Amino acid sequence: MTNRVIQTSKQLAAQRQIHAAITHFRNSEFECAITLCSAAEGQMPEPSEATCLFAILRRASTENPPPEGQKDDFNYVATWMKHGNGADEVEIEEWVVTMWLNRAISKYRAVYGRGTPEMRALFPWAGGQVA
Repeated sequence: MTNRVIQTSKQLAAQRQIHAAITHFRNSEFECAITLCSAAEGQMPEPSEATCLFAILRRASTENPPPEGQKDDFNYVATWMKHGNGADEVEIEEWVVTMWLNRAISKYRAVYGRGTPEMRALFPWAGGQVA
């Protein structure tokens, strides 16, 4: 067996994670898709302007706090998979995975200026250059 080595970057790693997440999403492998989106989102630097979905969600949550005793947890499913906290079984609805894909892809666009053809095939807005 040969010892393979690759040269990579944060951008390329995030891109590959998002592309793999899209494939897993299409195969209804929602756990893998969310985990890869979460990893890609964490891999990328924060964009200079808070135009990506997660930044918008955080801002809206700060400006409109939930009622006393409730908490907005945009990361529940990813945290559940990463740390094993909570119930032994959960249901993951397709819209949750779509939200994670939107989060990762919108951050990728905000940081790197444009999406890829694979991202655009899933979300038409994702391929064009950021204005």
